[in-house]
Amino acid sequence: MYVMNTLRITTLIFCLCLLFTGCKKDSGYDSLSNVVFSKDGVIRVECSDCLLKYTVLQDNYAVDVKNSSDIKFSYVSDFELKTTINSAKPQTIRLVVIDSYGRLISNQLTAIDPGAPKTDSFKIKIQ
Repeated sequence: MYVMNTLRITTLIFCLCLLFTGCKKDSGYDSLSNVVFSKDGVIRVECSDCLLKYTVLQDNYAVDVKNSSDIKFSYVSDFELKTTINSAKPQTIRLVVIDSYGRLISNQLTAIDPGAPKTDSFKIKIQ
């Protein structure tokens, strides 16, 4: 009788272990291996009235900024972010660039003269 109960308990524990361990067929094919997820960074511009032009990979963008603005940019590989800020009046402008990992790439406070564009470039890395 004692041996029978021990056998049942052992069988029950074995079945429970099998129940809670997942059976997954391992394959070398990963359905997401060819999918590229884009990374999103932020350009923050603080000015009263200015124009920001920037280039991400081969695409050019232009944004009119009133007071301050956060502009999202997306990328899938290392690249050089090029920015140009132009203002019609003299003012102090802050330009902050943050990559997708939250790293501060640049935090500049610059006085700009009217009609004199300020151009910068920043290396953005995927890692």
